[in-house]
Amino acid sequence: MKIISTAVAGGVLLAVVLVLGGASPRDQERGLLEAEVRRGDLPIEVELSGTFKADDLDEIRMEPKSYRGELIITRLTPEGRSVREGDVLIEFERSSVADAIEDAEADVQSKQVDLAKARAELESWQIEHDRLAIRTAAEIKEALGDLEKAREEAALSLSDEEQKVTDARDRLEDARIDLEQLLLLYKERELHTATEDILVKQERRKISKLERDLEMATARLAIWKTYEYQREVNKKQLDYDDKLADKQKEDVNQDAERQEKQSAVTKAERALKTATEKVDKLRQDLEALVVKAPRDGVVFYGSLDEGDGFSNVVIAGIGGSDDNMKIGGRVRTHTVLMTVASMDQLSVKMKAREGDIQHLAAGLPITIRPDAYPSLAIEGELEKVDAVASRTGFLSEVREFTVLGNYEGSHPQLRSGMNCRVTVHAGTVPDCVQVPILSVFNEGDEFYVLVVDGNQRTRRQIRIGQANATMVEVTQGLRAGERVALYDPAAG
Repeated sequence: MKIISTAVAGGVLLAVVLVLGGASPRDQERGLLEAEVRRGDLPIEVELSGTFKADDLDEIRMEPKSYRGELIITRLTPEGRSVREGDVLIEFERSSVADAIEDAEADVQSKQVDLAKARAELESWQIEHDRLAIRTAAEIKEALGDLEKAREEAALSLSDEEQKVTDARDRLEDARIDLEQLLLLYKERELHTATEDILVKQERRKISKLERDLEMATARLAIWKTYEYQREVNKKQLDYDDKLADKQKEDVNQDAERQEKQSAVTKAERALKTATEKVDKLRQDLEALVVKAPRDGVVFYGSLDEGDGFSNVVIAGIGGSDDNMKIGGRVRTHTVLMTVASMDQLSVKMKAREGDIQHLAAGLPITIRPDAYPSLAIEGELEKVDAVASRTGFLSEVREFTVLGNYEGSHPQLRSGMNCRVTVHAGTVPDCVQVPILSVFNEGDEFYVLVVDGNQRTRRQIRIGQANATMVEVTQGLRAGERVALYDPAAG
């Protein structure tokens, strides 16, 4: 008889659906209306729903290295089929990738031509640059020669001009000496003739003229030094400096042009490398169009771990998988197309509500009963209990904890995705007073039972402890041997 009642676990009321199993044969003779209060060990068990999942698996994705077109299936292994390592799982249409390889190879040839052209332009530019550099060096050398020649000529001209001044000074000095000798001669004589006076005047006029000549020569030298001496030298110096400046400017321009030409070569080399790598990757993509099994196992479409309910899992070819997984179907890249999973060893994935989590811990023993094989009981243990809960749905406020369990041994009839019921043996409350859950009622935060004494039912408040699916511990208010009613008429 299935009934709905309230069970208490750790002081929290839980709604449970159970099969009445706490009444003795004597209780059953009384019409399941009352039960005896017992003393004994109370096993604490948590019932969970679970799903078998494969841990030893390989997911098959199409992840082309270069190809970005459609992938059309031409051969496909059915879901649920067992395969051996190396068996062909799926093949895709090859012509599109082959066409892409042909286009990429043509692009490689084009990039090779571009690179040869860039290198030829660099070589031609280098030849022209070397020729220009030789010409520029020659012009600078010539300008430097002209400058040195101008300096030598200026030095000679200076020497000539200075010599003119020296000559004028020497002539003036000679004339003065001549005049002094003439006057000395005339002084020794008492008589002077008119001719002698004429000669003295002539010498003096000559000296005056030579003084003017020396003055003019000195002035010309000063003017020549100021205006003429460095004019030609400065002109040649400017020519030489201009040549050097032009060379520096040309060097800057040449460096910029060289970098531009070299950059063009580097860019062409990089483009050729990219095009060549694309061909190599497309060839790898072509080879990857035949997908072989990486292991022995069973074929499933999609991922076995996709969604909380394993929505993409198909058992024995039956289920709701991707409609594109068929001959002629177009599949998406970078998604799990199929999974090859070993069924030799499976684990169990469960969801636990917040009220049950207090009883769960890694290492607790469990009993696993597959829904498909209800007579099969597999002993195992809890492997992991998540510390953080997740919502059961996008809009749901109910939170659940993911729990993982494992077991020893192999059961070939089991498949990933099968549902199962899991009993977690969380412990035992030793030697305690206990009653059926159906006999415990609550009013607000207080719990009570109806103690049966003959035809009388007396309400008695109790305190409760831990509970399992059918029985609850009573810590205060009852003694073993008393009887309690299994329903409260006043509660309707």
